[in-house]
Amino acid sequence: MRYPIFCAIASFLLLFSLLAVLVHYLMQVTVREQELEARYWMGAFATKLRGQLDANLAVGYGVEAQISVLGDLSQADLDLVAARLLQKPLNIRHIAVAPNLVVSALYPLAGNEGALGLNYRLHPAQRNAALQAMKDRQVVLAGPLPLVQGGGDHLLARFPVYMGDGREWGLISLVIPVADLLRDAGLHEIEQHFQVALRNPSTDDVFVGAAGLFDGGNPDYTIQIPGGEWQLAVQPKTEQHWRQSINWIISLLVSLLAATAVFYLCRYHRQRNQHLLELERITAVDPLTQLTSRYQFNEHLKQLIEECERTNQSFTVLFIDLDHFKEINDSLGHSVGDELLIQVARTLKNCVRSYDLLCRFGGDEFIAILKNVNRTGEIENRARIITSCVAESRNIRGAAVNVTCSVGVAVYPTDGSDAASLIQHADLAMYESKRSGRNSLYFFNMSMRNEADRYIELNTAIKSALKNNGFEVYYQPIYSTREERFTRCEALCRWPQNDGSMISPMEFIPVAEQSGLICDLGNWVVEQAMAFYLKLRETGIDINFSINRSPQEFASRQHTQQLIALRNQMNIPSHQMTLEITESLLMADHCTKSQNFLALREQNFQFSIDDFGTGYSAINYLRQYPVESLKIDKSFIAELGISRQADTLVKVIIQMAKSLNIRVVAEGVETQKQVNFLTAIGCDYMQGYFFARPMPADQFLEFMKGQNNAAVAR
Repeated sequence: MRYPIFCAIASFLLLFSLLAVLVHYLMQVTVREQELEARYWMGAFATKLRGQLDANLAVGYGVEAQISVLGDLSQADLDLVAARLLQKPLNIRHIAVAPNLVVSALYPLAGNEGALGLNYRLHPAQRNAALQAMKDRQVVLAGPLPLVQGGGDHLLARFPVYMGDGREWGLISLVIPVADLLRDAGLHEIEQHFQVALRNPSTDDVFVGAAGLFDGGNPDYTIQIPGGEWQLAVQPKTEQHWRQSINWIISLLVSLLAATAVFYLCRYHRQRNQHLLELERITAVDPLTQLTSRYQFNEHLKQLIEECERTNQSFTVLFIDLDHFKEINDSLGHSVGDELLIQVARTLKNCVRSYDLLCRFGGDEFIAILKNVNRTGEIENRARIITSCVAESRNIRGAAVNVTCSVGVAVYPTDGSDAASLIQHADLAMYESKRSGRNSLYFFNMSMRNEADRYIELNTAIKSALKNNGFEVYYQPIYSTREERFTRCEALCRWPQNDGSMISPMEFIPVAEQSGLICDLGNWVVEQAMAFYLKLRETGIDINFSINRSPQEFASRQHTQQLIALRNQMNIPSHQMTLEITESLLMADHCTKSQNFLALREQNFQFSIDDFGTGYSAINYLRQYPVESLKIDKSFIAELGISRQADTLVKVIIQMAKSLNIRVVAEGVETQKQVNFLTAIGCDYMQGYFFARPMPADQFLEFMKGQNNAAVAR
């Protein structure tokens, strides 16, 4: 008998000891959760209290503005102004107007007639505070303090008034009942769950709650008020001892019934986790703009950096700060400023992609993370979209509000490998943007800044060159090995400068593509090439023209229709026009591009794949999108006779093309050895410096005439 009893007692003691530890732990967790919840409610109450106080003080600013307009304010004027300003429910008990610090008008006058004629300079209780407010030229909020008229504690807000010429006018006073103000700020709601205390540290007067809440040291929260501050302390209410007893009783029962204990613990932890998730959700969102909070944003940014370290990718940080936001707050009020921040947040959200990161970093500062974006041109375009959208005029509460923003850029990992340095560098770049005139973009990395400047310079110059006919089309002949003469040519865009130099297509074509100007440039080249084709045909020269076509032009139905219309207008045979495209166009899963490709095929335009072998080499797509020819990239031609791999690859491309009834053009041919090799393996066409360099239209015309004369002589 003793052994089972001993085992039972030992088992009970062991299990009860474990549960006792667990209960103690759960109590601590509950306390921490209550503290977190209390801090949340404390911040919400403080924010609402400040907003309610600002709404009341706005009446004083309104009266002050009326005085600055009228130069004075009579009793009748005050009645009209106050009635208009107090249409919304506020907490103001009465308003006093005291030019030269002598009360001349009161609202409401009834019941306050005894205060008329009160001279603040002669009143012992009012003199020092009134003179101090006039001296500091700042709104001073005094109290809480009891009034002679009774009715509980009140706040006394004094507004010093000066005229536009700096002349002292007098004083405006607002009397605000403290109880009403705190009630409208939600004090009763928070007091249902927590102990709350408010005090004025300048007088050490605790006017709400128990002073003992401040004994733990520093106050939990400080609320700035005109001329001073209030301190707020919030603590969870003490648990009743009977609840602790229930926990111990439950622990005892759980020791006897293990299954019940498992069930209780599972249920408790589920509820606890739900509560923690709710708290996490609350802290993950900025309460004003509903964007990601600063804390949650930092966590996402750290995760993104870890991911990019593994995948060797990069991203861009845009630090966005509104210009002159303080002036908007000061002139139109904080409520208008808050609404402006909400609207700007919506604008920014529409300007970034769904998988980019966006947060309100603080005040009027926002941060956007553009994933997989690191090219200067793309960064420039996205930032310009943001700045232009933010700069759009807004109507907020009947007021036209215009605001611009300054943007700083930092790129991972070039400008920083951790979250703190990236944000700091983007912030520094933003301040450089402000110093350079605001409403602009600034790159932290100087090399990127130079690249961005060059991009802007070229983008502007391209627009000017298109407008002023600054480009020129050069033509390079293409030799037919079968006919032993030049039967084709390629139209190439060139950009001559006044000093005789040329801007390389490798430099300006990417800028045109990034800025979207490539479509306008392509249309101009097509017009020039078609007009030159007609001129050649008039002289008896029949030759096929190859024209490069950007993927962006295939993404536009409009530009495709313009090309077809121009061909029809000039009555040029479609088979005489070969459009050179890249392999990536065949791979694109884009409905509009496919439709435009097929529409041009139906019009009998010829297609050639440029730089074949350097891209995807999607041979399977040649069946879906048939092309007339392939152009072997010059990098392979340069290795002929030097690299066996290049020799083999060129042979394979030509054999494959012949099996598909596709002709082959070898570009970059520069030596007789290359000509002999390509002729021997059956290459259809050759293009390169061995035959002729690209040349202006007039020079190309003379070149073709000479070739024709030589053919006739033979």
